[in-house]
Amino acid sequence: RTHSHQPPLPIRNRRQAMPWNPFGRGADDDCCRCYVAVPSSEQPSPKCRSVSLGCTGVLAAGSALLAALVTAAVLDAQRKSGSLGTPGALAPMLLPSADFVERAKRTEYLFAELTFQEVRVVATFAADSLGCATGYRGSGAEALRGCFLSGSEAVVLQIPSKAAALAHLDGGGPAPPRFAEVIVVHGDKPVEQGVGVYAVGPLDGQGGLSKDATLSLLRSLHFNRRPVDLSDTSCDVVTVKVVQQLLDLLVESFGESLLVLGGTGVAPGTAGQLFTLYNPAVDSTLQKRVVRVVINWFHDPERFQVNWMHTLPFSFNIVQEGDPEKWYAENVSYCGQMFKTVDDLQKTNQSGQLFKCTYKPNTAYTWDNAGPDPGTPAASEEAEPGRKVSRTWHVVGRGAIRWRGWELFATIRPASGLALYDVRWRGERILYELSMSDAHAYYSGDKAEKQFHYSDKAFSLSGLSGDLVMGLDCPEGSSFLDGSLWMIPSGVTLSTDPAKAKAAKLACIFESDGFEGSLWRHAQLLTRRVSGRPSRQLVVRAVSTVGNYDYITEVRFTEDGSVHVRNEFAGYPETDHAAPFGEVPTTGRRAEHGRAGPWLDWGNRIRGDLVAQLHSHFVAWKVDLDILGQRNEFHALRVGVAEGSAPGVLAKKAQTDARMDAEDPDKLLIAQAVSPGLWRVVNAEALNPSTGAPRGYAIMIESAPAVQTLPASHPFAVTGSFAKRHLAVARRKDSEPSATHSLDHFPLDAPLLSVDRFLEDRESLVGEDLVCWVSIGKEHVTRSEDVPLVSNFGVAFALHPWNYHEENPAMQLPMMRG
Repeated sequence: RTHSHQPPLPIRNRRQAMPWNPFGRGADDDCCRCYVAVPSSEQPSPKCRSVSLGCTGVLAAGSALLAALVTAAVLDAQRKSGSLGTPGALAPMLLPSADFVERAKRTEYLFAELTFQEVRVVATFAADSLGCATGYRGSGAEALRGCFLSGSEAVVLQIPSKAAALAHLDGGGPAPPRFAEVIVVHGDKPVEQGVGVYAVGPLDGQGGLSKDATLSLLRSLHFNRRPVDLSDTSCDVVTVKVVQQLLDLLVESFGESLLVLGGTGVAPGTAGQLFTLYNPAVDSTLQKRVVRVVINWFHDPERFQVNWMHTLPFSFNIVQEGDPEKWYAENVSYCGQMFKTVDDLQKTNQSGQLFKCTYKPNTAYTWDNAGPDPGTPAASEEAEPGRKVSRTWHVVGRGAIRWRGWELFATIRPASGLALYDVRWRGERILYELSMSDAHAYYSGDKAEKQFHYSDKAFSLSGLSGDLVMGLDCPEGSSFLDGSLWMIPSGVTLSTDPAKAKAAKLACIFESDGFEGSLWRHAQLLTRRVSGRPSRQLVVRAVSTVGNYDYITEVRFTEDGSVHVRNEFAGYPETDHAAPFGEVPTTGRRAEHGRAGPWLDWGNRIRGDLVAQLHSHFVAWKVDLDILGQRNEFHALRVGVAEGSAPGVLAKKAQTDARMDAEDPDKLLIAQAVSPGLWRVVNAEALNPSTGAPRGYAIMIESAPAVQTLPASHPFAVTGSFAKRHLAVARRKDSEPSATHSLDHFPLDAPLLSVDRFLEDRESLVGEDLVCWVSIGKEHVTRSEDVPLVSNFGVAFALHPWNYHEENPAMQLPMMRG
């Protein structure tokens, strides 16, 4: 298939290549056959790449001959198109080796996330076996009395044990059975068994289940652990009651759109609509699930995004204790005033002591809407896409990637997003796993009771996204990787049902060629002649949207053996209002008569009295380095000062290196400018032949990121303990697969998975299989330029070879000369 996704060009002499399909459909291939696409006289200006490999692989027999034919076709196509010898021209792309193709087949089997067809089949099988629904059904609290599949991990791949996976990958051992995990909410069982986690399988490898497939219960959990489900309307019962009690006051203050939410009638068409967001309150626990309720306004569902700029200065909590009929509201906030109950607010209003404010939102889709103002010339124009990239990499099957000295497997997890496995540099595995665990956001508030947080894994770091856009998210010519979505828009609501899963392009692969400058360069002092090598990087990028925020996640691989990991944050900020609660100017890009209000310690005004809250972002990564095997150890190097050995002798810079012998929850590894250094995972049994130093990789925090500054006892510090430090090192266990769990969103006091708890047993770290839990974060101090969308900002860390090679490996590659 061609580079521009047109029908494939004919093979010369119309000789059809051999059909070959070890994996099913490829990552970016509609058909699965190998062919050579060469520009023909009928197509004088082809937009295709010079060689197109439907499944980019060959059988061992005859591979050399086919590779030679393809190379000749590439060179012929480049000569005819004039691209041969030009900067950035496509190098002859030999087909992947038979060894890589076989390894790709195994890594896909072991690590590839379920296809949307598999998700559908597993969801239906599990629901039928249990007598449950495949998703939330009905409305209100009544639906919670039944059972249904739910959450961002409603149906996911069950990751095999590392021992079994490596036995299959490296030792030729049997392939472990491929299973799925399913999460079911059980309102039909006692609260202690209110959430069930099940194993379903084995899968048959053809998009379905084996004939002998079974369902078995893995664990039962408390009903208050039930996952975030955007179809769940059970809280609406309490919300409607609260609005009905306060309807006159709310309509007077915020307009007639409240009539619909109060269930008393249909609001006028000009009044707009309301979006009710339910999220954990800061005091939510395992025994007392507390939901924070925020109400946003919008008018046109096609421009729903403006709601983030139109939050009403009215919120409350719902305490979900016992039977849904007994749920109640507390901590009711109205125009900056906090009341313990709705009755307290009513009494204050009736006594005439309530401070009333007015905010009746409206929009002209200018300051609150992304992009140019409606009616302006720029609004009707399209931005020019970025440049096109040449194909220099192979994608085999559903995510096996080969580029220059790198091989890896990439997939998209429904809850946590991008995950890479079996990462090899020049034939040696350096990473068993490099995967994003979660992204947390912690928000301040004008009162302690109004703090809130998000675990975006619980909402899904892929499932609320759309197809990536060529030219915007990824350059023209990229390869795409599919993921599965089952949170589907339905009018102004979302329907969550894994039995209706569909595919979406959620990640891309491309080479970033030269725009980053040079990998190395030098000008000779005497001749002033410059030599060097342009920086070329393989980029694996995933972009996900979670409500108001967008996360841009990418891993870059360079030609010197380094790996660069970066998370960028984008999207709309969350908002609230501050005294004196004046009307927010609704029209015009610029607001007139701006005034300086009182200083706020919880955020900054972004338009009138509209405030974007101070908040922090933290992203957790699992970094499972395997340096020449699994018998590794961890070293911390620090640069400091050695004092003079005698009076009058100057101090000097000095470095110290210490091995960490055991896990230590009290030792917070934090990158600090006043105490620079680096962390290394090394193999003490594999020495560099040139220096005798142990070969290894260093972990380096690159962007001066933040760490959690709240007290250790704070609920946010407990539920996201990974954010206390930049790095934690633990002995690897299959029972500790991630830094957080998607079922930890509401029980802030009792997380199922916790980096702090991983370290509590203080196990040995010497000669062991180690995992590094890396946290990179950012304090977002808001500003007026964050309206309506923030400019993308990010945090990063890198993995650098450290005494792994005898010299800079980039020296072995061709260079440019000035």
